[in-house]
Amino acid sequence: MKQLNLYLNFDGNCEEALRYYQDCLGGEITQLQRFGEAPNEVPAGSESRVMHAVFQFDGNSIMASDIMPGHPFQAGNNFFISIQLDDKTEQHTVFNRLSEGGKVLFPLQETFWGAEYGMLTDRFGVNWMFNRVIHTHG
Repeated sequence: MKQLNLYLNFDGNCEEALRYYQDCLGGEITQLQRFGEAPNEVPAGSESRVMHAVFQFDGNSIMASDIMPGHPFQAGNNFFISIQLDDKTEQHTVFNRLSEGGKVLFPLQETFWGAEYGMLTDRFGVNWMFNRVIHTHG
């Protein structure tokens, strides 16, 4: 039904950090997609930055990405709680409730990776990502 994951953001060294965690903790990087692989335009110089990665170890997983150049990066505030949902009504209800008194960073919308996705910071300063698969790629 729901799944929560830790989602870390880095400033251009995501892959290096995940390889370090792999060396320290074992496990493997099971997904690594770069901004240059996306169908939309990305700022020059950001093509090799990590758009999304998954590192799995001992039944745990950490999701991660690099921020886009020009976006603010602040160590200590570079993590999200990523929530995976399978019900549209529930996704919208939880997103709307958590955004009350907070700030919507990216409104819920369909994405090129086949999901409805959104981001917000709640009224306590906690960052959230919402993802609901709407169709799978063949």
